This record gives sequence, C-alpha cells and structure tokens, in this order.
Amino acid sequence: MRFERGVAGWVLAGFAVASVMSSTGVAGAQGSGWTLWGGPKKELRYRADSGRIGDWDRYYLQVPRQRIAVAEYYISYPESYRGELDPRSIEVVRSQRRGREEQKFRIGEAVLDKESRQLRISMIDPIPADTPVDIILSNVRNPRNSGMFFFNLQVLSPGDIPLPRQVGTWVIMLDNRV
Repeated sequence: MRFERGVAGWVLAGFAVASVMSSTGVAGAQGSGWTLWGGPKKELRYRADSGRIGDWDRYYLQVPRQRIAVAEYYISYPESYRGELDPRSIEVVRSQRRGREEQKFRIGEAVLDKESRQLRISMIDPIPADTPVDIILSNVRNPRNSGMFFFNLQVLSPGDIPLPRQVGTWVIMLDNRV
C-alpha cells in the first residue's frame, strides 16, 4: 500500500511539473527565461530600453573589468536572433559606477559580419586594464520572435596572440511585454 501511494505521488508530481513547464514555455527551446540545465558559465549584465519583440531598441551591455588592456571586442549572437544591429550606432563608455562622469572611448571600426553572426569593435586606443565599460548598441531592431538569445563576448588585447579570450555571455530576453 505504501509503495502504491509513493508511486502515485511521484506520478502526480511529475504531471504537475510538466503542466507548469508547458504552460510557461520552459519545455521549448525559447522559454520564459528559466535555465534548468546548463547555461552560460559567466553571465554578464545588460539592460534594454524596450525588450519587446519587433521594437526599435537600445542595448546597454556591461563588460566587467579585465585584467588586460582591450583593443577589440567580439560579440557573437545566435542564428535564431533575427534582429538588426547597426554597426554605425555603437558607443563604448566607462561604466557609470561610483559617481564617475561618463567617458567615451574612441572606436576605430565596427564591423558586422552577418554571415558569421559576429560584431567586431576595434578601439583606436586600447581600453586600460581594470576599466569596466558599457557597450551601447543603438538603433537595434528586435526580432519578431520572443526568446532568450545568448550574445557571447570575447576580447583581444593589444600585441596579444591573435586569439580572443572568452569573457562571458549576455542572455538577452525579448518578449511581448505590454
């Protein structure tokens, strides 16, 4: 009798979890923002002006302090992200933390390679080590589909072996918020 109640309890619990997961969209590849198994090793912070699908938007991508100077930033994004990024509307600024004034860094070149789904930002002068920055992407057209999109960041230091170093991942979440 105990065994039957125990099995019945587990079966009912399984149905409850499955119904919650299917109603919130967790079972699909693009869900409500829950990561049950896995996810990025180092999740980076970001902010978006809108965050709604199909809207024009601006992303504020926070880059933590690096132990090295940074000459280039490489941002890759998934094939499922069908939005539009404007390489002419990018700024790199010192993060406004601890009451410091905004300091803009000069960008030498910003190139969007749509085929490899990568944005490369080359700086005129390297960003000094231990400087937290925000990469501001303006004139972004969000895709028409909702979901979680993993934007990966790599950096290249000046004079470094030309292999970018992995920094982390921004998990950009877009939905139909009103």
